[in-house]
Amino acid sequence: MNATLKLGEHFIFDLSNCNHETLMDSERAYSLFAQAVRDSGLTVVDEGFYKFSPHGFTCFLLLAESHASLHAWPEYDYCAIDLFTCAIGKDMMPLIQRIKEAFGADNFTLRKIDRDAEVERIPFVMQGVS
Repeated sequence: MNATLKLGEHFIFDLSNCNHETLMDSERAYSLFAQAVRDSGLTVVDEGFYKFSPHGFTCFLLLAESHASLHAWPEYDYCAIDLFTCAIGKDMMPLIQRIKEAFGADNFTLRKIDRDAEVERIPFVMQGVS
């Protein structure tokens, strides 16, 4: 017997018309992003940051609950953010709103994808019961 099991939620959001100075200061932007994620109650277990030349950056936070990443194009005042979490049912909207405000985004799009798996359910048989 097969069943669908929800294993996570993937939030994909795009921020446009962000504050130019914030995105041009990649270290500050990274710090704002990381602090917002930490303050949300998600558990950061590792992180990474890469600065492109002449501008732009990518950063990620490896979470006990999965991951969060940000890819920034300061020349377009734009950043793309992924947040994948297995903390199903945790309200991520306060975190998403905080990130939007931290980057001063005028435009915002959000997509949420449930991450489901088809799993085979093995019938449970209690031993010693007839």
